[in-house]
Amino acid sequence: MADLLQTGLSGIYSSQAKLNTTSHNIANISTEGYSRQSVITETAGAERYGDYFIGRGSIVAGVERAYDQFAFTENNLNTSNLGYATEVYQQNNQIDMLVSDESTSITQPVLEMFESISGVADNPNMLESRTVFLESAGNMINQYNRLYDNLEIQYSSINNDIVNTAQTVSALAENIASLNLQISSVLKSGSDSNANDLLDQRDQAVNSLSQYVDVSIVTTDNAMMNVYIGSGQSLIMGSNALQLIAVNGNPDASRKELAISTGRNQTLIDGQRLGGKISAMFDTRNNDLERAFNQLGQNVIGLTHSINEQQKEGMTLEGEIGDNIFNDINSADSMKSRVLSHNDGLGEMQLSVRIDDLSALTPDEFDLVVDDYQVGPPEIISFTSTNRSTGDTSTSTVNTAETKRFSISNSGISVGIDSISSLVAGKEFTLRPTRLAAQEATLEHKDASKVAAADSEIKTVAGTDNTGTAVLRTSAIVDTSHALYLDEDNPLMTIDITAIDATTGEISFEVLDKNGTAISSLSSSTTPDLLTGKAIFAFAGLEIEMISGAVQLTDTFTVNYNETGDGDNRNIMKMADLQTEKLMNDGKATFADVYNGMLSEVGSKTANADIAMQSATILQTQSYDRIQAMSGVNMDEEAANLLQFQQHYSAAARVITVASEIFDTILQASR
Repeated sequence: MADLLQTGLSGIYSSQAKLNTTSHNIANISTEGYSRQSVITETAGAERYGDYFIGRGSIVAGVERAYDQFAFTENNLNTSNLGYATEVYQQNNQIDMLVSDESTSITQPVLEMFESISGVADNPNMLESRTVFLESAGNMINQYNRLYDNLEIQYSSINNDIVNTAQTVSALAENIASLNLQISSVLKSGSDSNANDLLDQRDQAVNSLSQYVDVSIVTTDNAMMNVYIGSGQSLIMGSNALQLIAVNGNPDASRKELAISTGRNQTLIDGQRLGGKISAMFDTRNNDLERAFNQLGQNVIGLTHSINEQQKEGMTLEGEIGDNIFNDINSADSMKSRVLSHNDGLGEMQLSVRIDDLSALTPDEFDLVVDDYQVGPPEIISFTSTNRSTGDTSTSTVNTAETKRFSISNSGISVGIDSISSLVAGKEFTLRPTRLAAQEATLEHKDASKVAAADSEIKTVAGTDNTGTAVLRTSAIVDTSHALYLDEDNPLMTIDITAIDATTGEISFEVLDKNGTAISSLSSSTTPDLLTGKAIFAFAGLEIEMISGAVQLTDTFTVNYNETGDGDNRNIMKMADLQTEKLMNDGKATFADVYNGMLSEVGSKTANADIAMQSATILQTQSYDRIQAMSGVNMDEEAANLLQFQQHYSAAARVITVASEIFDTILQASR
């Protein structure tokens, strides 16, 4: 009878375990990451009675969770892809709304400014029309500033998100490492089933981690999990978790980068290769948002510089050569702000980037490396520049005794060497020609009388047979009372280049009258600045500036008297024509075309990101549903199991009752 009692008890224990496990399933039906558990029972064996065996009931062999390693891995991958696609779409959509929304777009303010220029052309003598022009120009600049500020807010937000996400990843890594230790400890105690909930928690933590980075998993013999992120960077090794931290970028400290911290040591890693949300943040910041800054800068540089240059071709109401309406894009501060020196311990050199050719100017950034440095004399420096967008390289060698400037091919820019201290080959710089332009844009003055609507009284024209590349322009009328100042009776002079010193670069010139006779009192010389390349030809109450290029021997430049007066609107008409001139992108685009191209590019990226996000959502949903079908708790199924196991429990209890009754009967029979 004892065997019958034990058999009944084994049934009680098995049924009770199944009831408890079913109740556990029902209680966790809404628990994220929970896997359905089921009791595994086995026969307790049998005892031999003669030629046959009688069973001893059942035992609980363990509690298993419904788990599919392939489905789990697939869901992690799809979760990472969805995290990436969602972040890319959200960031690009924000850029798209900023550059296209009427409240922040610069399209309308630019149109209004050109309309006001036309108003000045219609009424060149009215201060009111000039005032309206300056007000609309100020509104346009303010709009550029606001758009830059809004993009900067998004840029700072991404950098803050990188910092916060690194902390989140580190916290998840610590949690997974702690769970690894707990699981290993439980399994060492010899109880597999007790680790099920811990295994679910670990899997859920890994899935949460996969939102931020791509994860690869290697399970060890002691049931711990080694986790690698991105392209194979270890993050968790058993019970040890490394820290993912955000560090200041080099050379731009505001541009956060990521590093793995191992106590005192830090190893930089490429955030763009980590996958997931982190990779998306780096991709959109480095490729989309920074390009938006650069494209916006390219646009405002082209627009304001063209108007400034045309302004200098005309005369104000006060009879002076026009001065900049907007900020000088090639001011000393602006040129220096375009260069970032890497903190590499290889000496210091102050460089500056000058915008030379609007047509060739692009929104690209450049890496610049010092290949060789010879102290001299002569001091010689070799550079290699690399376009970050196209990968094109350009090499330059500079003898600072001859010049302190070199050009980068197909870029529209040149680099000036302002100063050098203890330079070593390998020194690196980052060149950002247009990055800050929209932030730096300002309206220089609000004096309506200084708008140069009339054509300049003195015009300078290069000779048709010149072999040099120099461009000269009348930069100032210093003294109209000079005895040889140009007028109706003396309408023409010619600058004739007579000598160029090969060592110092000094340019000697004669000034010829309208008959071609040299005016000995005006013959002089000028030396181009080694850094800027500019030179001033001063004579007869005039200053003629060489604004670009270089002269060659026998080059000539004609200086003409240009009759002007009240009502002259020739220069402001040329300024109005700038709206439709194709001055940008190798002479293929207007200012509006450049901005519209930016809108199209951003809009296309946003649309593609939306499609990618929808596709990633479908795949992630499918993989999640696959896990739920395999591991999820079904309430109807659990309810049926509950009734079934309850019946099993009752039947096992009845066996015990029967055993007790039989035992009582035997006792009564023996009295």
